[in-house]
Amino acid sequence: MAYEKLNIQDFGRQLLETNDLDPVYVALHKLLSQDIWTLDQIKRWLVAYWCFYNCGFASYISEFERDQYWNEMFVAAENEVECPAGCRYPRGAERRRFRGKNATDAVTMLNLNYNRPEDMVDFIIGENHLETQCFKAICDRVKQHRGFGPWIGFKVADMIDRILGISVDFDQAAIFMFKDPVKAVIMLWRQATGYGKEARPKDLPATIGQVVATLTDEFKEFKAPPLYDRPVGLQEVETVLCKWKSHMNGHYPLLKDTIEINEGLAPWAGFTSTREFREYMPK
Repeated sequence: MAYEKLNIQDFGRQLLETNDLDPVYVALHKLLSQDIWTLDQIKRWLVAYWCFYNCGFASYISEFERDQYWNEMFVAAENEVECPAGCRYPRGAERRRFRGKNATDAVTMLNLNYNRPEDMVDFIIGENHLETQCFKAICDRVKQHRGFGPWIGFKVADMIDRILGISVDFDQAAIFMFKDPVKAVIMLWRQATGYGKEARPKDLPATIGQVVATLTDEFKEFKAPPLYDRPVGLQEVETVLCKWKSHMNGHYPLLKDTIEINEGLAPWAGFTSTREFREYMPK
């Protein structure tokens, strides 16, 4: 894809200024804070999103409760009939392996364990929700569910922190156990040092720490969306790094997420919750 490549500072500022850093978070926060959706509906949306990673389907199914919800989830997991939007039940690229027996077994186990889908979110949050939660504890509870590995564990913890307002303590090791932000750090290091494309820093953890500190300072004028309750920190820097890596490889023009999510919502526009979600998405 042809477009002008930006340095990470300008690219990150564009993400933060346009709310393209995490547009889904912005929409959900507005729906909750303005009492358009109840907290229970937000939780039902989250469970479906964590499974299928599709905003249209998650919005549609968030209108259902208890047995109706799980029945719809199982039909989506089977994916043998046309969905209400007139297509096959979609999966986001991040959850492309949530298919076949893996998906149906996962939904079956969720149904057996939780009468209400909201109960899954409450279990993951834990009992001491008024206290700051440890990322590892959250991730360990996420990984108890079939089909839920380390990456979705990180995403769940991030959404619990940013959308539900449950403070989660992330550490650098948790953020940089995934390859994409690490690759972005190495790209930045090569740019700064002039080393070739095969070179790697001798002390990678120290290099990661330096990059995080530099970018955190670079974006210190911004507050972390969508709560805007603290300065941009480790979680947001991780997202900037991941998207910048994709940007430099020709796969992420500015506003890519916002545009693609809005387009993906269009087939589901016949359903009230999807229209509401789309209304509060960044444009």
